[in-house]
Amino acid sequence: MNIFKNRKAVSACILSGALLLAGTQYYSSFVTDHAYAEAETLTVKSMTPTQGPVVEANETGGSGFTFPVFNGDESVKYEQVAADIRLFAKTEKQTDWVSIDNNADSGWIYDQNFGHFWDGPGGFWFHVKEKTFVRLQSASDPSVYLDYTINADKVAPRPDPAEREKLVFADGDDLKIDGWDLVWNDEFSGTEIEGRNWRHQTGYYLNEDPNTWGWGNAELEYYTESPENSFVSDGKLTLKLLDEPKSFPEDPNRTAPYSSAKLVSKDAFAFKYGRIDFCAKVPSGTGIWPALWLLPQDESYGTWAASGEIDVMEAKGRLNNTIYGTIHYGGQWPANRYSGDQYVFEDGKTYDDGFHIYSVVWEKEQISWYVDGTCYSVIPNTEWYSATDESNPYAPFDREFYIIMNLAAGGNFDEGRAPDASLIPSEMQVDYVRVYQAKGDAEATHGQPLLPDPPYEAFLNATDVIRLQKYLFGDPEATMPYDLDNNGKTDIRDLITLKWKILSYKGV
Repeated sequence: MNIFKNRKAVSACILSGALLLAGTQYYSSFVTDHAYAEAETLTVKSMTPTQGPVVEANETGGSGFTFPVFNGDESVKYEQVAADIRLFAKTEKQTDWVSIDNNADSGWIYDQNFGHFWDGPGGFWFHVKEKTFVRLQSASDPSVYLDYTINADKVAPRPDPAEREKLVFADGDDLKIDGWDLVWNDEFSGTEIEGRNWRHQTGYYLNEDPNTWGWGNAELEYYTESPENSFVSDGKLTLKLLDEPKSFPEDPNRTAPYSSAKLVSKDAFAFKYGRIDFCAKVPSGTGIWPALWLLPQDESYGTWAASGEIDVMEAKGRLNNTIYGTIHYGGQWPANRYSGDQYVFEDGKTYDDGFHIYSVVWEKEQISWYVDGTCYSVIPNTEWYSATDESNPYAPFDREFYIIMNLAAGGNFDEGRAPDASLIPSEMQVDYVRVYQAKGDAEATHGQPLLPDPPYEAFLNATDVIRLQKYLFGDPEATMPYDLDNNGKTDIRDLITLKWKILSYKGV
C-alpha cells in the first residue's frame, strides 16, 4: 500500500516483547465501533491487574498493559465498562494527576503518545520519555482505581533542545548563512508556480481501491492543479482550500467536500542531511490541517513508513498555539511507529498571527525541529529504526527525501474533526522554502535533474532563455535564477545548458 499521509490511524507499541497494534478507533468513540458495543453496560466495582502494575518501557519509550479484570469477572469486557473509566497520568516531576481523557491540553494526545490496542485481550499502550504513573479510575465511584507504574530506565535520553544554538537566518536578498551552503530554494518571486521545482499531486484516492479515499487517512479534500487552489502572487505561494464537492470513479457514491492543493518536489529535488526552512503563514480553525513535510525519493526500505517520513510542521487548526514535529519509521503499515514533540507558542502568540519560520536540521545521528530559530525537539538516531534493515543504525533517515506542502481538511490527525462552513475558504501562504547543507559534510547529498522528463516545452521555452540572459546581466525584474548544474550559483554554464536542452528537444 502506497500511503502518503496515513497518519496516526494505526499506531504500534512494544509490550512484553510482542508488537501490539493500536486500534483505529478514537478514544471518544471506540465503544460504538467495537465488537462488544451492544453488550450490557456496567459500572466499575473493582479492578484487578492482569499485567503489572509495574511495566517496563522499551528503548524507544513504548510500553503498556492489558486490560484488568473488572468486577472480579473475567467475562466482563472493557467495552462494557469503558464509559465508566477515567484515565489519569503524571510523572515523578508532577504532584497532581492529570486527566488525559480527550484533553489535548494535557500533552497526552490519543493515538500519538497513548491509545488502545485490541490484539489478544486488548489494553492500553503508552509512549513515555520518563518514569510515568497511570491511573484507571471509576467515574461513578472514584474510590475504585488501579495505579500502574511505567519505568523508563531503558529509554535513551534525548538531547536537550535548550542546548542547541538558535538558528540564524539569511538577511534580505543575501541568502548566505555562515557555515551553510544554499543548495536549493524557491522564493516564489515569479508569477506562477515553477514547473522545474514542483508538480501537483492530484486526486482523492491512494489507488483504485475505494477504501483508500481521503488519501487513506479519512481526509476530506481532493487535490487539483487548478490555479484557484494554488498560485503565486506578491512573492508568495498560496494553497487554498475551497468548498467544491466532487465525486470520483473509484466510488461515485462518495463525495469529497473540498478542493485543495498539494505540491511535491519528487523527481525535481531531493536531499539527504541538511537544513530546510519554510517561511509560512499557517491557517487555523477546527478541522484545518496544514502540513510541510518530507518523504523518501525512493522507498529503499519498503513502503510507508519503513522508508521514513519527516514532518517539519503540522497543525491541528483548533489549537492555533501548537504545532507538531514528527518522524515516522519502523515497519511497513500497519507496523509503523512515530516519535515527535510539539511546540507551544507563548505570551499569547499563535501560529496564525503572521509568518513564522519552521525548520528542521537533519543530521546523520539526530534530527532537530525549530520554530523561528528556537529548537524545541531533538530526536537521536537511537530512537528510530527501519524494520527491513534493523542492523543499520541510521535507517531509514539515510536516504534522500523530497519536499511536500499541502493544506488538508478533516483526517485522522485530529480525530476526524471537520471544518465549519465559516472557515472555508482557508489558505496557507509560503514566503519561501530554502535548503542548506553544512559546509564540509561529505555525507550530505542533493540531486536535481537538469530538467523534468520530456516534453521539456511544458516547463522551459525561449522565454526562459531570455529571462536567464536578463538575470545574468542584472535585470532586477528577472528574479528567477536557474542553477541547473547545482554549483551554488547561476552562471553562463547554466545558460548554455538551458539553450542546449531546448535545442536538443526540438531536434535542432
